[in-house]
Amino acid sequence: MLADTSSSSSSRLTLSGQNFGPDAHIVVIGAGVMGPGIAHTFAMHGYRVTLCDVQDAMLQKGMASLKESLELRANLGLCTREQAADALSRVSASPMTPNAYADATLVIEAVTENENIKRTVFAEVFEACGPRTVIWSNTSTLNVFKLVEPDVLDRLVVAHWFAPPHILPLVEVLGPEDSNSPVRDETASILKSLGKTPVLLDSFAPGFVINRLLRALGREAFYLIESGVISVEALDVAVRASLAPRMQILGVMQRYDYTGLGLSLRNLQDPAMVDAPVDRAPRLLTERVEQGAVGIAEGRGFYDYGNRTPGELQEARDEELWKVVNSMPEHIFDPKPI
Repeated sequence: MLADTSSSSSSRLTLSGQNFGPDAHIVVIGAGVMGPGIAHTFAMHGYRVTLCDVQDAMLQKGMASLKESLELRANLGLCTREQAADALSRVSASPMTPNAYADATLVIEAVTENENIKRTVFAEVFEACGPRTVIWSNTSTLNVFKLVEPDVLDRLVVAHWFAPPHILPLVEVLGPEDSNSPVRDETASILKSLGKTPVLLDSFAPGFVINRLLRALGREAFYLIESGVISVEALDVAVRASLAPRMQILGVMQRYDYTGLGLSLRNLQDPAMVDAPVDRAPRLLTERVEQGAVGIAEGRGFYDYGNRTPGELQEARDEELWKVVNSMPEHIFDPKPI
């Protein structure tokens, strides 16, 4: 049986001078891809959560997604059905109004990746909330510190979760430059108490770290497939049978130590190894988008998913991810060099 990774919140945690205990009110703004999973995580750890969205249909869909993810957690033996029901009871749905987050200890912004929308959300939240309320932005690419007034900078932190956020442990954490505020480090402590693996970034780069690595990997993958070197299916098999398990143990940089730095340097300098060109619209991707084959939402992308619904596919993915994450916790929740 898979281990239960949930726990109760700790009264010793603080955020912006406030006790971050069981009475903390967490507001998640955005009920799309990320919001319900973030709400799931806090609710499983005993916090009161409000999930907000400007669209009622999206809010209802988000609450349904939250309920389904908690049911799967119980079905897999990660918690009891009573614990899942208790977690669900701690989450309420609300339109995005000042009353929904006026008493929030922490507001988590998980809206679409649009500067104007995020700027509006930040302004509304900071105006409605108390002087110690902190915002975590789930932005995946933007320098959100440029979107707020200087007097609230010390209460804004990037906390970039990865989908599905209630399963994958990593959260990239970034505070404003030249800030002496403890909020970034307090954020990391709170995330650890939630069973997450926070990684502190020292400065801003568009896309942060993991999305930049994925971008580089994707560029090479499209190049190899379009050049006729390998098929889509064979490339995925190759990655699953080599890079994925090895990276789980060694990461990227320690792998160089095991390969040997001299050999690695020679490989990088090999003139026969031609780097993939920078192609911002690879044919393999562009053609599928033009054909409407955009992924599981339409039942086909690089693979044909038949008649399975997006919900069924996500549940199948989540079940397998839970197995992987819980099979090697020492390499995921507190990874260290070997």
